[in-house]
Amino acid sequence: MAALVLLACNGDARTRPLEAPVGPVPLVDVEPDPNAIEVSVVAAPSRWAFLPGKPADVWTYHDGNVDGDEGRVPGPMLLGKVGDHVTVHFRNDLPEPTTLHWHGIKVPAMHDGSNVSQMAVDPGQSFTYEFTLTEAGTFWFHPHLRADEQIERGLYAPIVVRGEDDFTVDTDRVLVLDDVKVESSGELSPTITGLDLMVGRQGNVLLVNGERLPRLEAPAGGRERWRLLNSANGTYFNVSLPGHPLRVIGWDGGLLPEPYEVDDLVIAPGERYELLVELGGAEGDTIELQTLHYDRGHELPDLGPRPLATFALTAPPASPAPRSPEPRGKVEPLPVTPDTPRRSFTLSEEEPASPTAEPRFFINDEAYPDVTPLVVGTGDVEVWEIVNDAEMDHPFHLHGTFFQVLDQPHLGWKDTVNVPKKSTVRIAVDFDNPGLWMYHCHILEHAERGMMGVLQVGQAP
Repeated sequence: MAALVLLACNGDARTRPLEAPVGPVPLVDVEPDPNAIEVSVVAAPSRWAFLPGKPADVWTYHDGNVDGDEGRVPGPMLLGKVGDHVTVHFRNDLPEPTTLHWHGIKVPAMHDGSNVSQMAVDPGQSFTYEFTLTEAGTFWFHPHLRADEQIERGLYAPIVVRGEDDFTVDTDRVLVLDDVKVESSGELSPTITGLDLMVGRQGNVLLVNGERLPRLEAPAGGRERWRLLNSANGTYFNVSLPGHPLRVIGWDGGLLPEPYEVDDLVIAPGERYELLVELGGAEGDTIELQTLHYDRGHELPDLGPRPLATFALTAPPASPAPRSPEPRGKVEPLPVTPDTPRRSFTLSEEEPASPTAEPRFFINDEAYPDVTPLVVGTGDVEVWEIVNDAEMDHPFHLHGTFFQVLDQPHLGWKDTVNVPKKSTVRIAVDFDNPGLWMYHCHILEHAERGMMGVLQVGQAP
């Protein structure tokens, strides 16, 4: 298992085994080199109960050491530290082709797992992914082929990359948020409505780490780091912890130089946020994590606050984590000037012309795969203006690099940003990773129905 150098509160460095956050179990690392990781990932049919006592047919990731019915949703976590070289031996035991996309990880283009970066891995076939972890933060992996179907079936898993600027907390948690549409039998519903296609599939069961309304233990008065990941097809989570402010310390690409506080936090599909939470209360108290209504368009109904999980407070920590200084990332603004090249991208939608037709989604009036590839130079900095001309929000995701959101008060790195309906978001992008990449809406039903583009950075492969 790779080792991690942490900064102790007194400033002295110490080395200890890499500790896994609370949440999905880590993949088994078979590489003895402390600066390398070697794991196996198998995608296979399995069984998982979204409703108590009612297991459903699902597809899951596992490390090859379990029987067919022992996979879990979400899959096991890839855990590493900045600088680790990662080797992933992937095998596809599904009945259809698939890939692995390393969402947010800056990998070589040929290992990105997207529609344009590699041939799909056919049933019974294998592929080895290799890359080096260059940024600390919370990421995830999932398919990039028929993603609306394959992710809904259970193919997704978190990634945690630690850095030397990590800090001490009583508990470090990964909270993967999702929803699924299930029948009373517990099986995933085969029914896809027109509304599902128009706004993204809407589940009737909310999940945290694959479980409905889990009860989680937490020490009263404890200081916790929460890594929140929205893996849903189309559902937005507006998380709230009544009576507790949410201290935002990190975005998709790592820690922020200036944390900020909110009462509730909208997390669009594909986004990640890191929070510093202090759980006030006494032993025996419970605190409910909720999601509140967020108006993202098309007149979706307000269902009121909905519970996600319950935190049951236990005895205060016997040895509380030292209150190290609040974490601060090192982020410099990209050099944007009036001479920086600009591009504009208009997101639009077309409602179905008949009851049997499907909606269509476009970027600059083009629908994937019939798109014109963009070409930029390696190392170029550009400003992209994302214009949402649609009647609903769209989360915009860029492969291969991070960007900074302009015209807003916080500085940090993102790879996915929500663009509210009938509004414009400007981002600054440094194209420092050559290769063939994709950009798209991360509402999966939209990406699979056209809202996806192709970007070539540097010379064509």
